[in-house]
Amino acid sequence: MHQSPDMGESLARRFESIVDCVNSSASLVHRGRALTASLIVTIGATRFLVRIDGGRIVELTRQFPLFRESDLCIQGTEQAWHCLWKKVPGPGWHDILALHKRGEMRIEGNTRIFFAHLQYIKDLLEMPRHAGASA
Repeated sequence: MHQSPDMGESLARRFESIVDCVNSSASLVHRGRALTASLIVTIGATRFLVRIDGGRIVELTRQFPLFRESDLCIQGTEQAWHCLWKKVPGPGWHDILALHKRGEMRIEGNTRIFFAHLQYIKDLLEMPRHAGASA
């Protein structure tokens, strides 16, 4: 897959756009109502801090200390995020666990939080697919 130099920035902007979509989704907020956590999400070389409180995103920023403590770290290649956020992702590119199995994504941190809130986390990370799909 050919990646343009600004693909990483385009993906980062798509991810930054999820705050209103997540917070305005009553069903998603309800699903995450018991989750209060900090996630570090890495898209290629761009790192984000995502703070969640009661299912709502209260902070999503690129500006945070390098050694910021978090409950979960989810790191993916630009290709992984690009394919995950397609309107119809291909087999093996459709889900964060499938991407982890492929070696395109790493998931580290508190596994108890991860598995207790798996569907919420998956839905949150797939939100750019629905907020503005690419081919």
